[in-house]
Amino acid sequence: MKKKVEMEFELRTRSGNTVWTLISTPMGLMKWLADDIKFDDDKATFSWGDPLREQATHHATILEEAKNKYIRFHWNDTDHDVYWEIKMQKSEIAGNYHLLITDFAEEDEIDDLKLLWNQDIDRLLQITG
Repeated sequence: MKKKVEMEFELRTRSGNTVWTLISTPMGLMKWLADDIKFDDDKATFSWGDPLREQATHHATILEEAKNKYIRFHWNDTDHDVYWEIKMQKSEIAGNYHLLITDFAEEDEIDDLKLLWNQDIDRLLQITG
């Protein structure tokens, strides 16, 4: 049974429009999350790797989206009750945005999942300053 994993990351930007673009559009997500992303209505395709050599592709459905708040996906090859979500939240103190990530993993895969998100967020931090 998969467990819910919640993580929070502080970004170095005060621009809500920039953060929303980076988490909710294919062009934004391709800068830090995957090598290629395509949206077709509520369907999304994420690809990693070289398409001419070795490439991993996963399909997801966009379950919910609230502009400038969050986007929630479901990997099509996983249990129907699990999802992954990226929520943006502005810090009242510093004025910077934080990303709140919700994902699910088996107990023995939680550390790997956190490592993967940390690597992705490191790329995102390079973009946001």
